[in-house]
Amino acid sequence: MLKHYTINISLIHIAVGISMAVFGVALLFFAGIFSLAPQSTHIHQAMAQPVGDFPIPDAMRMFTNNTALIKRFSLDPYILDMAILPKSVVAGQSALFVLNAFHKPTMTWLWHTDYSIYITDVKTGQKLVVFPNLHGHGGMVQFEYKFPSAGPYNVGIIFGQQTGSPNFIVEPKVIRQINIPVNVAAAQSSPIPKGAHVEVIPIKVQSWKFTPNIITVKRGDIVRLVFTTAQDEVELYNGHGFGIEGYNVNVFLLKGTQQTIDFVADKPGTYTFRCTSFCSSPEAALENHFNMTGKFIVQA
Repeated sequence: MLKHYTINISLIHIAVGISMAVFGVALLFFAGIFSLAPQSTHIHQAMAQPVGDFPIPDAMRMFTNNTALIKRFSLDPYILDMAILPKSVVAGQSALFVLNAFHKPTMTWLWHTDYSIYITDVKTGQKLVVFPNLHGHGGMVQFEYKFPSAGPYNVGIIFGQQTGSPNFIVEPKVIRQINIPVNVAAAQSSPIPKGAHVEVIPIKVQSWKFTPNIITVKRGDIVRLVFTTAQDEVELYNGHGFGIEGYNVNVFLLKGTQQTIDFVADKPGTYTFRCTSFCSSPEAALENHFNMTGKFIVQA
């Protein structure tokens, strides 16, 4: 009897031990400390991309090849995504450069990327302008420049991800550089015909909405968007973006300013416009930045 009693106690101990072990592993799973999935070496990497269709404003999504020059450069461990608008750069007219940085192995958008950009006249070797520190809260920055005369130019770009950003992936001090040749054509007449109908649309921009968020125009209209961007209390970010997907429109809107852009509504249909500059804390992105959208409707 004594031997039988001892065996029962041992079985109870074993059962209790197994139950506690299973309970402990379940707690680790729940807390996110233990997982069967491959482990990231960076604690914030899971926050890099939101789940679902919350698109990153890469060049292929925002622009079309017929009017914008779209290029993608492979610079391990980065991808540099670029669009130049217009496709043919003209002397004396503004050219818009839109740059995006991605982590090449995962195609993850690199938040908090720093860029240094300089433009050089190839004929004279003279450095015309330097943008010493353009910072993308997402991986995107954009700048405009008017090339003074026709001829070949070089756009130099140095960039890397800032240490400690919300999805810091690349090890410190990984800096890459690329030189982009730009051939600038002689000045031409204005692309907007005289006497064309101009549809003026005021837009109020604030954290985190556009008012109105539905814009309706007719095909062939010259659309003039007049943005008034609020000087709000969100201190981490200095403005918003505005881009119409597939319509060659993408502009940065600085807080407390009024800006105007003109373009031709030449493609009928319904298009999404959205904020293209990351403008909220990562943990609130789904309710704030990614929710800052609207519709652009072009009637045939």
